[in-house]
Amino acid sequence: MKKHVLLSTIAIIVILAASIYISLSLKKTPAVAFTAVKSADITQAVRASGQVSAAQDLSLAFEQGGTVAAVNVKDGDLVKQGQVLVRLDSANAQASVNQAVAALDIAKANYQKLQNGATGASIDVAQTTLSNAQKNLAAVTAQQNLIVKNAAAVLLNSNLAAAASTNNISTANPTITGTYNDTAQGQYQIKIYSTGGGLHFTVSGLETTDGQVSTAPVPLGTKGLFIQFPSSAQYINDSWTVSVPNTQGSGYLTNLNAYNNALQTQNQSVTTAQAAVDSAQANLQLLQTAARPEDLAASNAQVEAAAAQLQTAQNSLSKSLLLAPIDGVITSVDTKVGQTVAGSSLAPGPDVIKMISAQKFQITAFLSEADIGKIKVGDSASTTLDAYGSNVNFDATVISIDPSATQTQGVPTYKTILEFNNNDSRIKEGMNADVTIYDETHTGVLVVPSTAIIKKKTTMNLF
Repeated sequence: MKKHVLLSTIAIIVILAASIYISLSLKKTPAVAFTAVKSADITQAVRASGQVSAAQDLSLAFEQGGTVAAVNVKDGDLVKQGQVLVRLDSANAQASVNQAVAALDIAKANYQKLQNGATGASIDVAQTTLSNAQKNLAAVTAQQNLIVKNAAAVLLNSNLAAAASTNNISTANPTITGTYNDTAQGQYQIKIYSTGGGLHFTVSGLETTDGQVSTAPVPLGTKGLFIQFPSSAQYINDSWTVSVPNTQGSGYLTNLNAYNNALQTQNQSVTTAQAAVDSAQANLQLLQTAARPEDLAASNAQVEAAAAQLQTAQNSLSKSLLLAPIDGVITSVDTKVGQTVAGSSLAPGPDVIKMISAQKFQITAFLSEADIGKIKVGDSASTTLDAYGSNVNFDATVISIDPSATQTQGVPTYKTILEFNNNDSRIKEGMNADVTIYDETHTGVLVVPSTAIIKKKTTMNLF
């Protein structure tokens, strides 16, 4: 009983002491300045810096090699999607398309005839078609063989020269003339020796022969080449090498590309012509037998094969054109008419055209973890560009926020893309930009200066 009375007495004393302390504290006059509370509109804003870029920045190259026949644009040109920018020589590709069209027409006609039933006249026509296809195959083969042969001759004969050995006494080199008329590749090794009758030379390598040193052209074997020595030079024990082809010549790579293109065109053209022969031959065989369901199926398959061959030829033809994939502006043209460009289905050639889109320009900025939660896609923004100073503003809108962080100097940041609201000609790619992004806006809010707010934490322990 006494214990409960004692605890109650202590509690009453503590409460009275606390009350007296609080009362005395409230009577003190705070030494602060007062300010009026106002009603205003407030907006949450985030500031960042970034760089201007085009919505799309493209580098264009050919999927196949060839010779440039036309360049239709220059730096700064505005182009439309689908516009032809650069065109390669497409004569051979167009011929392949024409042959594929003819082969498809033949396949379709054969299928129709098979459905209608064969007649003597139909068989005669089929035989004529086969004969024409065979003649076309022979003509195409001969034509392509000649083209390849000529390309090989140009490659093997380009810039032929006698390369001196390092220990030669004379600095004067003989001249190589004539036309190499063989297909073998290799070297002519030429060496000077002296006899009682004067200076002679021996040849080894591609051919084995010898001859007398002369200021007039002397046959360098039997394959069309000649060698001619200057009159004033001393050649005792000197030697030279003539490489066929001359891989160090200025035109070697161009001629090699032309030769490889000729081989590729030869293969495509002969394959297409052979397909026409095969189709005509199959059609004739079908006409000579009764039409059965399996015969009709086979004929229809030939139609589909011919259609596929035509599509392949058309695809090859389309690859001779470099088209604008989007509306945009040409920023760089790195080719000219007559130039040979490389390219294949496995690896496109070097960039020929560079362009940027004609769409609105964008700003790429990286926001900190503390700021990224304050904005959202669709927020408006005010932008200034270093080029025009802080008094010129451009309106923009947030269009993208990367959900994953990017480490910038070890700090996580989030890639944010804004788009200018207008296509202003003053905006250029690569300009530095300062951006203020506006998110939530509250109207009619009671506000006071932050300096008028005092935060004080009071801790009171009663026991």
